[in-house]
Amino acid sequence: MKTIYDYLDYYKKESFFDYAFNEVDSLIFSLLSYVKFDGIIPSGEKENVLLKDACKKYLAKYKKEDGKHEDWLFPITYPIVESLCESKRYDYVKAYHFVKKINHTCQFGAVTFRLPNGITFISYEGTDSSVVGWKEDLEMVYQFPIPSQTLAKEYFDETIRLFDRTIYVGGHSKGGNLAMYAYMYGKEYYKSRVKQVYNFDGPGFLSNVIESPTYQEMLPKLFMLVPEDSVVGMSLSYTICKAVPSKNVGILQHDAGSWEVFGGKFAKGTLSKKSKKLHENLVSYVDAMSEEEKKSFVETCFSVFEKSHITNVMQLKDFHISTLLTIMKEIKNIPSSTKRNFVAIVRLLITGMN
Repeated sequence: MKTIYDYLDYYKKESFFDYAFNEVDSLIFSLLSYVKFDGIIPSGEKENVLLKDACKKYLAKYKKEDGKHEDWLFPITYPIVESLCESKRYDYVKAYHFVKKINHTCQFGAVTFRLPNGITFISYEGTDSSVVGWKEDLEMVYQFPIPSQTLAKEYFDETIRLFDRTIYVGGHSKGGNLAMYAYMYGKEYYKSRVKQVYNFDGPGFLSNVIESPTYQEMLPKLFMLVPEDSVVGMSLSYTICKAVPSKNVGILQHDAGSWEVFGGKFAKGTLSKKSKKLHENLVSYVDAMSEEEKKSFVETCFSVFEKSHITNVMQLKDFHISTLLTIMKEIKNIPSSTKRNFVAIVRLLITGMN
């Protein structure tokens, strides 16, 4: 099975003029928004640095062995950065407007790339390992927009006015959701410049947003890709998506470095019955909850996670219902309906991950 790492190696001598920009390139640029380019790529809208130079500076700052001190994305993005340093394909790609913001309410990141053939790619960061990042994701079930969605729109409006008419917007995980939101609610004057919006295994929206004219208008430009056993991409409503095979299983398929590629395209997969059932159950369950129940559910989630010392969603793979029930008893003043909702949804997630 070939992955993006094989793609980077095979096409490293092919320029964007020789082998056109494609959907696999879009994933690579989407994943680069996770890289800690702080102080390496300028934060100004008009300032830029060559991506290859930025990658070399990053490798001089971080070593492979630093991965254990980084978040879960480090092993995925580090080999990409290494490959770009040796790739003629990414020569002369410029990087602009690097932004990272983390506070008690949101986790947001974005960066923009300008290719030598005139294409611009606006890349939104997905959820990192920060607790606030995961909490913000869950807040999508009752809050619209969440803080990072608002920041994504602002970034879109600030950035897109500086570039021409060949623009792509995308992201992996929450970054894919931010890409959709930024396009949907960005300034109308600029939206015609966007050729495609990429959502790589990111959540959709609540049902009322999916049914809105604003979302429907975006659909012809949307490229939504999920792994066959998708969990994250199935967490809210969506209307269209393609599936891709992965060499991993369960929630570990969220690792985009495990997806199968064939040239500049993703291999064709089929969304598993388990993933479809998880989506149907989650959406119907969330839609049936009141706004107050949803908010209480999210607050309870993080009370439980804190007591369980859960700092990364990947840890849920080994999280047992028996542990959950024990912790729930320790948390006081939780409405009985919230307890029922919480246990039911976590049970659904654990089933979907294993």
